[in-house]
Amino acid sequence: MIIRRIVESLRTRNFSIFAVELIVVIVGVFIGLQVSNWNDARIDLSRAHSYLERIRDDLESDIINYQDRLGLWEEVSAYGGQGLTYANTGNMEGLTEWDLLLAYFQASQLAEFHTTRSTYDELKSGGELGLIRDLELRNLLARYYTNADNPVLSERPAYREHVRGLIPLNIQNYIWENCYSTDGDSQRFLECEAPIPMKEAARLVEVISKNAQLVSELRYWMSTMRVALIMGNGRTKLAEQLNNIVNEMVDGQSS
Repeated sequence: MIIRRIVESLRTRNFSIFAVELIVVIVGVFIGLQVSNWNDARIDLSRAHSYLERIRDDLESDIINYQDRLGLWEEVSAYGGQGLTYANTGNMEGLTEWDLLLAYFQASQLAEFHTTRSTYDELKSGGELGLIRDLELRNLLARYYTNADNPVLSERPAYREHVRGLIPLNIQNYIWENCYSTDGDSQRFLECEAPIPMKEAARLVEVISKNAQLVSELRYWMSTMRVALIMGNGRTKLAEQLNNIVNEMVDGQSS
């Protein structure tokens, strides 16, 4: 209808009406574009909010898992330290032969850590990181997820294979059933009585502690555990920093 009136005003050379009708068209198009832009922005804001909520869940899961792994790595390091001290000095430091044998076995335990990154990978692969408009947050997320897969946090040491090749299977089975527990994710070390005479435990301890290659592998594994603890603590702090920022943004968008 408006186009018809514009054409008619041009035909009759009624330029004042033409100008008014043209302005109406331009204003209408402008308002339509603005409404479309506002609607797109609202949709993007909603999608960004949804992604941030999911990233928050991922970070909270990582923080819990890191705290669990850090605790286990500390215990593994303590067991390894006991084994190395005896191998290097012959000093039992108040431990029994069974305690030392158990320490050599538990020092072979590991707890891999893999960052929860499905949400970030989805954003990145879809080219939608721009939905997160805060540049500082985007940079921190990139830093956190780029360094997510350090092999130190998922290494399987040679010591694990070799020491378990020396300890009789019946003793290992006893340890699994009485000195260890897991819910499928978290692991716990338990106090347990010796299932064998101390004389037999002493013989096995000597076999392990006098094996120079095995002691070297244990030393390497304990060094790796130290690095894992340093990295784990650093990444936990970064995850907590990110989680605080994301929480503020999510809460701010919700209010």
